[in-house]
Amino acid sequence: MDPEFWYERWALGEIGFHRKTYHPALDAHWPASSALASDENVLVPLCGKTLDIHWLLAQGYCVTGVELDLSAVEAFFAEWPGGVSGRPTSVKTAAQLAVYQLDNLELVVGDFFNYASKTRHTRFYDRAALIALPPSMRPDYMAHLRQQLSGDAQGLLVTYEYDQKHMPGPPFSVQHEELARYSHLFEFECCERTEVIERHLGMRARGLNSLFEVVYHVRTR
Repeated sequence: MDPEFWYERWALGEIGFHRKTYHPALDAHWPASSALASDENVLVPLCGKTLDIHWLLAQGYCVTGVELDLSAVEAFFAEWPGGVSGRPTSVKTAAQLAVYQLDNLELVVGDFFNYASKTRHTRFYDRAALIALPPSMRPDYMAHLRQQLSGDAQGLLVTYEYDQKHMPGPPFSVQHEELARYSHLFEFECCERTEVIERHLGMRARGLNSLFEVVYHVRTR
């Protein structure tokens, strides 16, 4: 999608995708580790200012979030629960990406397709990235995501399923049949599929009568 669409959403405060709490799928389905390795880094594409990052940090992970809009990253630090213990530093990379770092957190500002990890990530979390992209962009997104991950990486993917003709995206409907097209890149295991339209009155107002949220445990191939 045109980046200007997302810049406008943040500028207008039209960020219905942002949750005021971390997603319960993290407690229910995040892949457990008996012991965290020092190099376990979670990649969070199109992260916005999600509170899910705080949950991941609390588990002891290093976290790298990638977000297109600078104001979202600035808001993330400004809204840090209990206040920020230190100010992030900013550096520029060769790909024109601004990097904000604070302890075990790195937030990268810029187009995700310009992001290239120096070290492959062992974990990832996608709650609002794949469903933010139209069908034409999703194959390239999945391929680029796989390039940033190690051969034994795993994580969670959260999608929506609904009748696309009743509401234009974003968020877009991503059916299980589409995920099967990426089986050469990832292995998908459905953990939970829940009717959630009653929690999303805005989407009901846009024309939906049914909306399923689907959580997948995903492993790289």
